[in-house]
Amino acid sequence: MAAKLSQLVSDATEKFSESESTPPVEILKVESECLAKVVEFLNHYEKEPLEEIKTPLADNTFEGVVKQDWYRDFVAVDNPMLFDLVTAANFMAIQPLLDLTCLQVSCQLMGKSAEEIRNILNIPQMTEAEEKEARREHQARDASFYVKRGLALFLAMELRCFRLE
Repeated sequence: MAAKLSQLVSDATEKFSESESTPPVEILKVESECLAKVVEFLNHYEKEPLEEIKTPLADNTFEGVVKQDWYRDFVAVDNPMLFDLVTAANFMAIQPLLDLTCLQVSCQLMGKSAEEIRNILNIPQMTEAEEKEARREHQARDASFYVKRGLALFLAMELRCFRLE
């Protein structure tokens, strides 16, 4: 069953045997349009798993890292949906979807100025001191650094706090 790729669903249904009818799992924190995309991902993943996104990344472009057309097309959505998918994948603990969506976001942010990133993520303006500290901490890091070190969690938290309207 494709839904078992979600740790949330797997944990909620683990006490039921294959022969038993499992009760529906309510996923209240994910909007229906986004949940439909998650189900689409899970169904496709069951037929054609996403190739592992290895770090360090082989390329600094999304297309250079993700070779499977279906997965590249899947995340070619507007930013609010992409950010909802990051948050849903994090909440539902679907690691391949989290890896894919976070890679897409990190590639979108690569090479952007702080102002462009603030606009993309709808993050309020930082003070001069905060911006200086952020630049010092994140200087000269490529996307593989963030993928390896939990960009997923960072983005999920940021997107939940600063959701695009």
